[in-house]
Formats: sequence, structure tokens, C-alpha cells
Amino acid sequence: METNLQHEDLLIKLRAKLNEEKVKLWEAPFITQDSEITQNFKDLAEKYAKDLSLENDVVHQALRELQLHSLERSKENAEYKETGFAAFRIKATIPGEKPRMIKLQKKLDVMGSELISAIATEIGVAENRVKLIFNGKVMKPTPSLEEQGLKNGATLMALVMAETPEEVKKEDTMYMEMKTVRDDATLLSEYVDELADDDEYMKIEDQSGKAVELPAAERRFLLVGLALHERGRIAAKQHDYPLALVLLLEADRHLGECRDSILRTVDNWAVLQLDISWCYLCLRSLPHAADAGQRLANAEKAFTDTYGEDHQRLIALKGSAANERVLLMRLYLLQGIVAYHQNKRAIAKDKLARAELELNALRVDEDSVLTLMELGWSRAAARSGLRAAAGDRERAHHYLADRRQQRERAREAHRRDRQRRALGVCADGSAVSAALVEALVGMGYGRRLAALALRNSNNHAAEAVRLIQEQPELLADSDLSSDDASTPSSEDSQVEPDNKLVAELEAMGYDTEEAKTALRLSRNHISGAVDRLVAGGGKVVLRPVRTRRDDPDNPSTSSGAVSKRKAKKHRREKRKKERELALRRLNAAIRTEEDDYLDTSLTEEEEFLAQYKSLL
Repeated sequence: METNLQHEDLLIKLRAKLNEEKVKLWEAPFITQDSEITQNFKDLAEKYAKDLSLENDVVHQALRELQLHSLERSKENAEYKETGFAAFRIKATIPGEKPRMIKLQKKLDVMGSELISAIATEIGVAENRVKLIFNGKVMKPTPSLEEQGLKNGATLMALVMAETPEEVKKEDTMYMEMKTVRDDATLLSEYVDELADDDEYMKIEDQSGKAVELPAAERRFLLVGLALHERGRIAAKQHDYPLALVLLLEADRHLGECRDSILRTVDNWAVLQLDISWCYLCLRSLPHAADAGQRLANAEKAFTDTYGEDHQRLIALKGSAANERVLLMRLYLLQGIVAYHQNKRAIAKDKLARAELELNALRVDEDSVLTLMELGWSRAAARSGLRAAAGDRERAHHYLADRRQQRERAREAHRRDRQRRALGVCADGSAVSAALVEALVGMGYGRRLAALALRNSNNHAAEAVRLIQEQPELLADSDLSSDDASTPSSEDSQVEPDNKLVAELEAMGYDTEEAKTALRLSRNHISGAVDRLVAGGGKVVLRPVRTRRDDPDNPSTSSGAVSKRKAKKHRREKRKKERELALRRLNAAIRTEEDDYLDTSLTEEEEFLAQYKSLL
């Protein structure tokens, strides 16, 4: 890599000199009509060699490379105007091989699949082995190249897996895993409101551990995006950068559906921009990633919005900004490298110097890390505590313990609040007493039945017991009317279908009005809507609403009610089992350790810093 960087450094310097002196290598007097070099070209190479204190042959070859590149670009532009064929340069990253530059020409109105197929043929791999990335997005088989933003002269990245059976299986697993993570996170985000206590399920917290409440649709996009982001970070830590980049770009697509005000609530979006840029760098494609500079600028602004100027908001919240310096260090490092490749050397030197300053402040003593690990802290937590406590072991231990207690208190407060909301309100508007619910549960009654009885009795325990024992059918009716998802209620009719979910169902081939009806009845749970549409063959079939005119003494009516309750119970148990399986898969795929994204050994950062400092 060092040799490649030195060559790139020379090309950057020569481009700067050519631009400064307004030299056009593709025109006379530096080239003949037969594309041969002239004496003027040789003189220019000798002049630049002296200016840069380099050997004449080295500069001569580099200038010739730039000249041929300019001639090729000029020829491509002329061909595009004449024939409509756009030229593309694709950097193919193949494990175990040096990156390859491929040049292809296609009309902009062809589908994305045609360009992907051509690249696969050029490289000699199966088409499904190629993942094409342009301007920070994974290209799709459809629509056309032009609709996906490609223009003549565009540079793209192609991520390619090796052809060994093990690697092929690994890539198949990669895409299946991405789909599984997305589907599992979607499932949990849809049903989280049904849970009385969701401590064991996915939830969104700010940096203090306080839960962030969001609208259902945006919560879904955010949770799925965060799950994909976390899985991508795991892949990056394992140095599986092709997998990481695909997952992170998919996470970015989901988070992009959320409002800016929501993304500013947590720092995950800013961290994601850093992680994507870091993958570009580790894939040796940062110079080819046109959107890296913009991503880093967005990350810097988001950190300022989240943490406050000079981190005062963060310090007030956490008592220290030491660990977040990891993010700033990586931000400055990446900004410095991008500036270097843009030949903004003064900015590059400044950013790299700031990165080095932060990096030095982040170093911790390994013996102290081991001491804290003996006290039960993980390596990541130990490093975090030592950085916050300026290396003091005892202070670090107390800092970590205090942070854990703060999060537990915030979560307990959130758990109590969710429990209160889940219990509901009485007929007189007062909140159902959690203490009375627990008392009735202690007497052997089910928690849901106890809550329903207390709602109907306005928190009168004796009356609640009487209702359970003497008039359970009243509670059963209220249970059915509130939960029976097969019949429309006034509350269902007020649910406004989410337009994005309607579009998803339309893309699956369902009628717009039927999709809206299914979403109303499933309260914008897309999986429930799909179940309804599949069951009805694309139509939503409404069963009659049960009313109190149904005679409970009538054997057929009573047996129907019992059957209905059993079916409902079965559906609830099935949904709970689905959630638990999804949670288990997510826990196996992603880490749950808090602030893990702030941990790094600094080894890779030190290597990149040393490499680019040597070039400057």
C-alpha cells in the first residue's frame, strides 16, 4: 500500500502543478497528432523533477500516465456526444487480489442489471457475486443507470467475493443475514407496543438511558436501521469490509426515511457516516468515494448538534467527553485523508495533527485495563472508564459503576411508565393501580384479567374481585372488543394508513384500497396486513362484529365465544414466540454491550496516521 500511496502522492502533486500553470497535456505543444510526446513534454517532466527533487524517469512516467488519461477522457466525451455511450470506471475489490480498474461503456437508459452483468463477465464471476456501489448507494438491477444518478465518466466500486465454495457460501449467508436482521428488527419494532414490559426487547434510548418515544412508522425505520448498523459494525471489527459496507449502506437507506429532528436525538446517524467512510478507507477506495467528504461534513455537524459546542451538553449528561473523543479522532483522521487526496495539504496537515492529539489522549495503560477486567468489567468498558478518568483505575471503576446505575434507574423509570400505560385508565379517567393489579395477581388471577376488572371498577379492589367471580362475561366482552383483530372497531377506523407501508404493499401487487384497509385493521403493522391480504386472496374479508345481543346462554353462541378466545390466545402466543425467536437471532448477530461503538484499540488508526503523515 505504501508504494501505491507514494505514486498517488506524486500524481496529486503533478495535477496541482498542471492546474496552477494551466498546462493541457492533451494538446500541442506537448503531444503530436499521432499521440506521441514532444520535446516540450520532456522539458516539462525535467522541470517538475527538479521542483519535486525526484528522478526524471519517475516524473516522466507519471506525467505520461496523466496525459494518456486526459486523452482517453477527451475521446470518451466525444464518443458520448456522438453515440450516446457513457464511459464508466469501476474499481473492483476482490479478496486476495490487488484492486482492478475496469472500463466499460453503456447507454444511460439501460437497466442497472446490464452494467452489473457486464462487470461480472469482465471479472469472470457469477453475476450475483457483484455488488455495485455508486455515490454512497448500492445500485439496483432496476431502474435505469440514468435514474440511479450515473453520468458519463462516473467512477464506481464493485465489491466481489472470491469463487471458492467457502466464500460463495459466505456471501450467500451475508445477504440472507442482512435480510434476516432487517426482518427481525421490523417484527420487534411493530409489536413493541403490545408488551407490558419491554426491557428484554429492542428499544431506543438516548445517551442517558432514557427511552425515546417515536411515531410507529419512523420507529420501524430507525430500529431496522440501527440493527443493520450494529451488524455492519461487527463485520467491520472482523475486517469483513465488503459485508460491512453493504450492511452500513442499507442502514443508511433506512435511517434516511426518518426526520432530521429524530436523527439528531441520538448520535447513531453521525457514527454511521463515520463507519461508512472508514470502510471506504479500509477497502482502499476513499479517493474513489465521491460522497465521503460530504458524509464526514454531515457527521461533524451532527456531533455538534448532539453534543453541543465544546461538548458542554455531553459533559453535562455523562460527566466526561473522553470516550466520544474516539469519534472525533476518527473524524479528524478521515477528514485529513480526504483532504490529502483532494490536494488540500494545509487542511490535511491540520486535521491529521488534531487526530494525533486526540489519539495520544486516548491511549490507556494495558495493566490498568487488565486490573479493571479482574473486577468484572469487559475490555471495552475498562478502556472506556480509564479514558473518562484520565487513566486513574479507582476513579474509572467508580465512573463505570455510576454510569451503570444511572442507566438502570432510567430504564426502571421507563419500565414503570410503560407498565402504567399498558394497564390503561379506569372508566373515571384515573390510572389503573399497579399495586392493586399485583395484589389481584397474588390472589391467583391473571394479570390481564385483573387490569380489566380494575378498569371497570374504578380501582375498587372488592368490586374488581366481584366482577371476576360473578360477571366474567363483561370482562371477556371488553377483552374481545379491544383485542379482536379480525373485526373493525371505531379505533381501527381512525387509524391513518402509513403511505410508505401502502407503497410496500402495492409493490407486492396488492390493490391500494385493500392495502389501506388491511393497514387500518392491523394498525400499520405490515406483517399483520400481509397476513390479512394473503388469507383473503388479496382482499380483506371482514367478519361480523360480535355484540351483546349474542345470547351467552345460547350453547352455539357460547361455544363460538370460547373458540374465538382460544384462537386469540393462540395468535398472541404465536406472535410472542415469533418475537422471542427474532430477539434470539438479533442477540446472536449483534452485540448488546453499551457504548461498544466508542471502543477501539487504536492500532489501525495509528497505522493510517503514520502512512499519511509520511506523505505530508
